[in-house]
Amino acid sequence: MNRTAVCVSLLLALGLAAGVSLGWRGERGRDAPVEAHRGDSASTSGLRRGAGVTESKSARHATRLERRFALLASKLAAETEERRRLEQRIESLATELAALRGSGDQTAHPVASIAPPLAAAPNNAADPPNAAAGITTMEHALVAAGIDATTAADIKRRRDELTLSEIYLRDLATREGWMDTPRFNQEMAEIGRQQTSIRDEIGDEAYDRYLAALNEPNRVAVDDVLVESPAAVAGLQAGDMVLRYGDSRIFAPDELVNATRGGVAGEPVRVEVLRQGQQLEIEVPRGPLGIRIAASRGDPVGG
Repeated sequence: MNRTAVCVSLLLALGLAAGVSLGWRGERGRDAPVEAHRGDSASTSGLRRGAGVTESKSARHATRLERRFALLASKLAAETEERRRLEQRIESLATELAALRGSGDQTAHPVASIAPPLAAAPNNAADPPNAAAGITTMEHALVAAGIDATTAADIKRRRDELTLSEIYLRDLATREGWMDTPRFNQEMAEIGRQQTSIRDEIGDEAYDRYLAALNEPNRVAVDDVLVESPAAVAGLQAGDMVLRYGDSRIFAPDELVNATRGGVAGEPVRVEVLRQGQQLEIEVPRGPLGIRIAASRGDPVGG
């Protein structure tokens, strides 16, 4: 009887333990999906946060691009306005130059009546003669050289236009950052091709008088002749004024040097000099002369 009771008690205890175990496992099973769901929510939340960060970076980048675009647009507008002002200034200068050309006949007679003695030409270009008549030093010198006032004004106008073109080109290249580039050099060369020297415009004789009117050097003086040099053998002397080398009129030392380097070395060349008021011709071999020279002034009427 007691043995039977003990067995029954053991069986009940085992059943109770099994029930408790099954119940505990059931509770774990019900809790697991909840944890998994919570994990899924955290993952989704992380993805949403990542997407938000990406969207925030894109928005900031777009804002920076918009600000940069606005800045460039502002600079472009400012440069466009500056160019418009420059164009207006050019038009104003062109109108002013046209007015000066139109008044050329009115100023020609007083200027042409200036006495021929060219030694009285002004030394200071900043204080041009007949400034009250509206004529510049350059135009006065051209008129004194025998060029009519209308042509003198036209020469100055064309030279001024090219000078302005160079100024505006340098300004634009500096502003836009292409100074000293192939584009700049090409456009400067194009302006240079349009330039004509005053000497080519008016000829050698008038150019001689033009330099004298400006009180600028128009002669090359022989300061010294080296012993046993080609010049000494040919008979050149210190104090001679070189007027011509071959077919070229000589007005400056570098012109004489360049002339000696042309042609065939050693070929005979006739040099025209002014010595104590007399013009002489001396034959020298082309090439270095062996002389020391300097810029000088002379009366174009006498040479």
